[in-house]
Amino acid sequence: MSSIFIKVEQPLVSFGIITDVQYADLPDGTDHTKTKPRYYRNSLSLLKNAINEWKSTLYPVSFVIQLGDLIDGRNQEFGGTPQSLMALRSALHALDALHLPVCHVFGNHDLYNFTRSFFAASPLVDMTTTGFLNRTASPSSPSPRMYYTFLFHQKLRIVALDSYEVGLLGYSDKPDEPNHQRALTWMSKKNPNVDRNHSTGLEGLERRWVAYNGGVSDTQINWLDHTLAAARDKKENVIVLTHVSLQNEVKDDSSLCLLWNYEEVLQVIHQYPCVIAVLAGHDHDGHYCVDDHGVHHITFPGVIETRPGSDCYATARMWKDKLTIAGAGRVQNFVVPLRYPAV
Repeated sequence: MSSIFIKVEQPLVSFGIITDVQYADLPDGTDHTKTKPRYYRNSLSLLKNAINEWKSTLYPVSFVIQLGDLIDGRNQEFGGTPQSLMALRSALHALDALHLPVCHVFGNHDLYNFTRSFFAASPLVDMTTTGFLNRTASPSSPSPRMYYTFLFHQKLRIVALDSYEVGLLGYSDKPDEPNHQRALTWMSKKNPNVDRNHSTGLEGLERRWVAYNGGVSDTQINWLDHTLAAARDKKENVIVLTHVSLQNEVKDDSSLCLLWNYEEVLQVIHQYPCVIAVLAGHDHDGHYCVDDHGVHHITFPGVIETRPGSDCYATARMWKDKLTIAGAGRVQNFVVPLRYPAV
């Protein structure tokens, strides 16, 4: 009697994705418009739900992508640095249960709590596997680098951008830093409002010129160019990470989560067919589109605005010819074709 064996295809790489946890040990509240509820304590429970799933799934994840805003700015507002530290430790303790590399991207709420200098030596860096990051300051940029790249599979490269390198946030200890001064110059020309978090008087895509967004430096753009050129030559599929998205629709509400100099970054990305997707957070409603160069732009919904009883995370798996992203709760499912088959 013969036996029949069916070979089941297994993913080549699996990893988790989550964003905008914005944990705070505070009662539920709302966003700055007072229209969208935020569930500060529940967000930690939802993070733990995601972690438990990633640990128990048939094909456990090899690493996790955290797309920014791990803790909420209200920690600093209501409890100062002690409460911010407590919230950060609680979130990192939950992630530590994975015993896996965590790829952190920094968001505006992270920078409401701490300076960039703090994060350069923070547990968010310590949790990242050796070799993921290269934060050494360059001669033209005295600040530690918060953008980096790593290759987890020979056909999959992750490129993480620092979308607040040129920004108004995180420079309170170094107000004369050139990238902060550049941000002040840009904003003085683009946003006439006293409160730079307001976009009153701005229209269309110009509404991106608010303080809770940011930009990237010329140095970072040049680094991205060289990194993508090398990935193309090696036929690596590339996923770009950023807290602030590079592509978005003009919405009816007053907010627009879009990188200040997104056009410059997209101009570089579109030169290289190796880029298959851009993953972002920041916009808590989420967003998806495929641009005219075939790049999939996926903005994941925020955990912080996810009601108790639901979920808000994703599990990505790379197969021979595609990347599948299985959403849970508020997150949709996506399929992203690979540029270069993985064999």
